[in-house]
Amino acid sequence: MELRPLGITKDIIEEMGLSITHMYDDLVFIDYNPFLIQFDDSKPSSLKIFFNIDCKKDVAENLEQQLKNAAEKKKFSIVNSGHFEMKQKEGTEEIELKFID
Repeated sequence: MELRPLGITKDIIEEMGLSITHMYDDLVFIDYNPFLIQFDDSKPSSLKIFFNIDCKKDVAENLEQQLKNAAEKKKFSIVNSGHFEMKQKEGTEEIELKFID
């Protein structure tokens, strides 16, 4: 199992006034899901971000800049890796994620 920089990631998110709501494997979920973070095991000081398809472009650009600024202070980089769509599977409490480039 890879050790992932969750503490630094948490610091970056909290500097923006947000918080982590859930972590699953290499994914980090954020309040209200405007974006999610994926750890890059091949580059430990790099975090991939995916924006929710429902997040407006100007909001996403602002959030991305804030993330980059906060990450830079920790010697981390943010890589915009596309978008995602989150849906609840019908008749269950399971969530389905679809990544879109």
